[in-house]
Amino acid sequence: KSTFAKYAAYYPFILLTLAISIGIAYYYIRITPPKYEASALLMIKTSDGAYYGGTEDLVSNALSGKQQSNIAREIVQLKANALMNRVVAKYGFNTSYFLEGKVLTTDVYNGAPFQFIVRKLNDSASTLRLKLTNLSQSGGDLFYGSEDNQQKYAFSWNVPFVIKTNTYILVPKQTTDFNPEATYHVRWRSVARESGSLQGGFGAAEYKDDANTLMLTMKLQNMERAEDVLNAICTEYNLMDIEERNKLSESTVRFIDERLNAISGELKDVEGNLENYQGSRNLINIQSQADMSFGNSNTISNTIQEINIKQGIVSMISGYFKGGGTSGKLVPSSMGLDDPTLSALIGQYNELQLKKDREAPLVGPNSLLIQDVNNQLANLKNSIQESLSGISRTLNLQESSLHGQNSQHRQFLSSLPHNERVMQEIKRKQGITEGLYLYLLQKREEAAISSTSASISHYKQVDPASGYGPVEPNTVNIYLTATLLGLFLPLGVVYLKQLFNSKIETREEITRNVSVPIIGDITHTAKANARLVTPQSRNLLGEQLRLIRTNLSFMFKEKKVFLITSSGAGEGKSTTSINLATVLASAGKKVALLEFDIRKPSVMKLLSIEKGEGITDYLNGNIESINSILHAPEQIPNLHIFPSGAIPLNPADVLLSERVSELMDALRSIYDYVIVDSAPAGMVSDAYLLDEYCDATIYIIRQRFTEKKNLQFINDLYKSGRLKNMVIVLN
Repeated sequence: KSTFAKYAAYYPFILLTLAISIGIAYYYIRITPPKYEASALLMIKTSDGAYYGGTEDLVSNALSGKQQSNIAREIVQLKANALMNRVVAKYGFNTSYFLEGKVLTTDVYNGAPFQFIVRKLNDSASTLRLKLTNLSQSGGDLFYGSEDNQQKYAFSWNVPFVIKTNTYILVPKQTTDFNPEATYHVRWRSVARESGSLQGGFGAAEYKDDANTLMLTMKLQNMERAEDVLNAICTEYNLMDIEERNKLSESTVRFIDERLNAISGELKDVEGNLENYQGSRNLINIQSQADMSFGNSNTISNTIQEINIKQGIVSMISGYFKGGGTSGKLVPSSMGLDDPTLSALIGQYNELQLKKDREAPLVGPNSLLIQDVNNQLANLKNSIQESLSGISRTLNLQESSLHGQNSQHRQFLSSLPHNERVMQEIKRKQGITEGLYLYLLQKREEAAISSTSASISHYKQVDPASGYGPVEPNTVNIYLTATLLGLFLPLGVVYLKQLFNSKIETREEITRNVSVPIIGDITHTAKANARLVTPQSRNLLGEQLRLIRTNLSFMFKEKKVFLITSSGAGEGKSTTSINLATVLASAGKKVALLEFDIRKPSVMKLLSIEKGEGITDYLNGNIESINSILHAPEQIPNLHIFPSGAIPLNPADVLLSERVSELMDALRSIYDYVIVDSAPAGMVSDAYLLDEYCDATIYIIRQRFTEKKNLQFINDLYKSGRLKNMVIVLN
């Protein structure tokens, strides 16, 4: 309850802060253009396997469609500048149209009654902002330039105009009625700059686990524009996929054709040698004895033949890198070598080559990006050549070992006729060449079929992009935040103020730290003329003082002299002395009010009574009778006021005079109540000197003025008994 009371006292400040906070939120919502979010689902139609190369055969992957879809890689490619630049340049998204309103300038996209066209572009990096007013069937006024240096130009529809070095034209849309009071703004930006702006509102994330689908979002000020940009991104991403796969298929087919032509010539040479050798020696049939002689070495010969085929493949791939002929070309995979390391290196080489083909037209062949890619390609080329060299050495060792094992069979064969042995060697070479030729012919057919399927993208947009209403600014969150801020900010200020406040705030703080009873509270009044009560006062202050009068009568039935003091100046003891004397007098009691604060008297000043001789003059012996210093205000019957008189040089010595006792005894015999307004007890000793002549002490504590540290001092006074019968009044 006490905590609530502390904060409730500041409710005007809290309500004002809350109103200001909500007002700022309302103003922010009014001046902030709304943003709309469109979304689209992009399904990735691929299955498990390597992505553009890897441990499997390159052409087999292209034929079967086993290209791994890596979600993280897809997101990176979708958010790449190359794709967004392509979308902006192709669809003209770098031109924006805005309609100026009283508060907001909104993006109207296709809603403008005209179209802005760039006829001739010499400075592609510039940004142009136009303001169009007074539109009519013939044209209107055009403003361009900075706000402090705008230039005006009267334009006509379909008539080119030049700004700086670029040429533009404004074309009206058909069946358009122009509003002459409407003001439109046109903003044209470079492709790169608009692409960067759109990237800020573009998002891509996995839709669901294992769904192989991406959720694409675009957040812009115009819903239709956001939907069109998303649809364009999906379309161009599909086209880029088709173009890259077509390029890969064409490169594979071209390489196989080159090797088929070379091997076809070798095969013709071998067959010609066989035909010439048989013809020159009239060799028509091979004797069965020769077949049996070679039968024992068939197994080893077949193995050597397989090794020779692999050596031929290594030679083909090695020859592909010789002479710098690989620049700009894709490398076929290691067909038939079954070497995972070599396949992985070739896959990485092809991916970098595709990246170079995509980025080079956009950033230029001499850019840092392309140079970095070229360095990586060179490193991969060296790694591939080293791998091929290792494979070749291994095959040579295997072949050498097999030839050693076959030496015994060769000794037997040497006994055969020379012609028969030569025929077998020619046929073996013919078989190797023919096997390689047939293998490449098969792969050529597979690659041709794959190039046909490359026209179908691996990606599918599930539905056209769509959006549902504005997503920014979020009015609910903004108002909620403003409300919480408007409440907790002032509460925090009040809390900090309370935390660092050294003043007494509540009655509970007094009762918690002091044993002195509290006999009443007095409401503080800001107006000085309303702080004093009259016998007729029926306001809150008057009723509070009457309650204090009742409490005093109940607590101190036989006591009539009350000392009123406080911890320091300005706490309201003199005002309370006057008011308490007034309400006691209004009850028909004879009351004497003594202005015993002889150091800084204020009673007479508060009552607007002219100063004159007073108590100090009586105590010093300058006056014989107290009646000569008595003041009786006409508006307060039964009240006699005794002013302080001249301020002495030594107030404490004056209070030690024997005439103080005579004065107090005389007043006790005449008056029902004597109210003694003393100097502050926390500053001087006057109150302690007067306490022996008083029956009780009324200690004044002023809210938000008296220091909390004084509570310990007050409690010590009470426990030590230095001031008799202490009670507290909270002012």
